[in-house]
Amino acid sequence: MMEENIPLSFLSPGTEATVADIRGGCGMIQRLSAMGIHPKSRLTVVCSDRGPLIVSVAGTRYALSKGMAMKIFVAPVHSREIPASVDAGEPA
Repeated sequence: MMEENIPLSFLSPGTEATVADIRGGCGMIQRLSAMGIHPKSRLTVVCSDRGPLIVSVAGTRYALSKGMAMKIFVAPVHSREIPASVDAGEPA
């Protein structure tokens, strides 16, 4: 079963993904490429709760506006989310 690509802004923190497509103009594509964000590159969402989306690409963190993140389509690879019961401090 093939997963459908989704906008980067839909991913949760800790989710790793591979860039599938960038649906933006030449300027945006050049700016993202300078950051190492291009089709087939791998990135991890660090923070997405408020304000800009923070992503890690090859060990460097970048802030992307939500609008820009909506134009970057990705295929999720791996999620390192902490289960809610562990995060809430409940005994195991």
